[in-house]
Amino acid sequence: MGQLKSGLAVVVLWCGAVLAPALAAPSDAVLRERFLQAEKKIHKVPLAQAEKMLRDLHAYPLKPYIELEYVSRTLGNTEAVQKFLQQYKGTPLEWPLKKRWLLYLAGVQLTQPFLKHYQMGTDTVLDCTALQLRLLNEPPAQVWPQVTHLWLDGESLPKECDPLFKRWQKAGQRTPEVVWARLVKAADGGDDRIIPYLRTLMPAKLQYLGDKWKQVLEEPALVSRQKFLPLKHPWEREILTFGLKKLVWKKPDQALAVWARYEMDPHFTKSQRIDVARNFAIALASKDDSRAAKFLAMVPVELKDDLFLQWQITWYLRQQQWPRVIEVLNELPEATRKDDSWQYWLARAYEQSGNHEQSKQILTALAATRGYYGFMAAAKLGLPPSLAHKPVPVSKEQYQAFRNSDSMQRMREWEQLGRPNAAKRELTFLQKYGTPQQQLSAAKLAYDNGWYDRAIFALADAGYWDDVEMRFPMVYNKEIQKHAKAAHVDPAWAMAITRRESTFIPTAKSPVGAHGLMQIMPRTAKHIAGRNVKVEALYNPNTNIDMGTDYLRYLLRANDNNLVFATASYNAGYSNVQRWIPKNREMELDVWIETIPFKETREYVKAVLAYYQIYNIRMNQEQDVFAPLATMKVGQTG
Repeated sequence: MGQLKSGLAVVVLWCGAVLAPALAAPSDAVLRERFLQAEKKIHKVPLAQAEKMLRDLHAYPLKPYIELEYVSRTLGNTEAVQKFLQQYKGTPLEWPLKKRWLLYLAGVQLTQPFLKHYQMGTDTVLDCTALQLRLLNEPPAQVWPQVTHLWLDGESLPKECDPLFKRWQKAGQRTPEVVWARLVKAADGGDDRIIPYLRTLMPAKLQYLGDKWKQVLEEPALVSRQKFLPLKHPWEREILTFGLKKLVWKKPDQALAVWARYEMDPHFTKSQRIDVARNFAIALASKDDSRAAKFLAMVPVELKDDLFLQWQITWYLRQQQWPRVIEVLNELPEATRKDDSWQYWLARAYEQSGNHEQSKQILTALAATRGYYGFMAAAKLGLPPSLAHKPVPVSKEQYQAFRNSDSMQRMREWEQLGRPNAAKRELTFLQKYGTPQQQLSAAKLAYDNGWYDRAIFALADAGYWDDVEMRFPMVYNKEIQKHAKAAHVDPAWAMAITRRESTFIPTAKSPVGAHGLMQIMPRTAKHIAGRNVKVEALYNPNTNIDMGTDYLRYLLRANDNNLVFATASYNAGYSNVQRWIPKNREMELDVWIETIPFKETREYVKAVLAYYQIYNIRMNQEQDVFAPLATMKVGQTG
């Protein structure tokens, strides 16, 4: 019996030894406090104490952040560094350590390991470091072109690059041509701050060019003065080209007169002529100026970008030159021609030219898509709009595995510590850089947590557009329904405006000072309320939606209940829209929308109308938003 008791005692003691750590595992509160203390001290305590701090954190989710600081203290331990980088590859933890390690390798001149592990273009300081290390082992002639490319960036470069550029300069690589190229790039970017400095790098006899650049940046009309440019050097044509491109938007007659004076100048290069023609064509076409035709014909097919095509097609739409629309679109590369917008206008051109079968074929394919042109195509054919909804292809098992992943555990723990930005960083990183599966799971998690803006942006980053429920959430539905009905406007329209304006971020603020869900300007709030309204009040969803829907009703009345004009007015202002309405003629609505001069407003109207259709369906309303638009004509006659 004594032996049995003794044996039992051994078993009990052994079990206790095993179970004690589990029973005595630190609480979450204790681990969080240990983490906060380690975060403060890990950089300065002896390594042995730092190792104990790591051990004491056990399996705490944020332990890797302390480990990052620990490994950073021993960057010479390549094995430990690479193990950490491999373990946390594809997380926000990877780059901070990798950058520190690369700088360490550069500091001890371990050139080959540095160049093996660094990819050019990741970080400007490290780009300069990589080029300096290459100069230790490669012929300078092989390195100088990349140094020149870096110097031509047009932005102010970090001081860490100065030694590299000093050596490059001493090697005679900073030629007047290179300085001029950077000056042109800075001027084209509107950065006049660096021009006085670049001017000093030019030979004395060419420094006047820097002065002329700065003057034209401030006042493009100076190029119209006969003696402003003495034409002593061919480079002056670059300044003249720049000035003409700016002047044609404000003073087209003046710009055309200057161009007529210099059009035959042999020093103008072919690319400069095309550059002038492209800008003149766009500016004049957007102003409905008949002189656009000459310049539209001067730009070769291979140099037609989206903006040029927009205004070339717009020009022919206004003129009702449907055969020319077909000609221009059919000469485009197939990949470009497949864009929904060009397919729609190709179909409309075929229709107007009598080729109804080919028009119907294109419109039928478009009608199966979700978007402005798809909805318009469906309405043209009398078909119901298609949402083409496809939920993100993430299974329950995949989603659960994502929620349980280390990254998401770190996110939740940052939230527990009251650090929302750090939590957001974990999710945002996966949204931008994760695998396709992680990106879609991150979007779903954001949606499930009520972070609707993050879900929308995550789907955009993933290039997945077909989950209509996630991309067009019914957030603030109760408030929008209430205030829209009180203001006698369609709630689906108000929801569409809100989705476009702020992506449902109640604290959104625009660069021009619009605030809240429906992006109300303080002066608009004053107009609606009849008194000054504090900015803070505009961040209250109820207040903002109340004012936004009242403003929508005001714009509807001001625009004779034309919803499209009211939508455009919400973005560009009532007076601008009134100026754009055709005088003494009628125009089909789809053509009018395509000819709105402001690109922002043009895209805004298309987006809001598409969103309106989507929310109309989601709110189970019978109305087909695009049905009346497909046959509508606008303009003032008589």
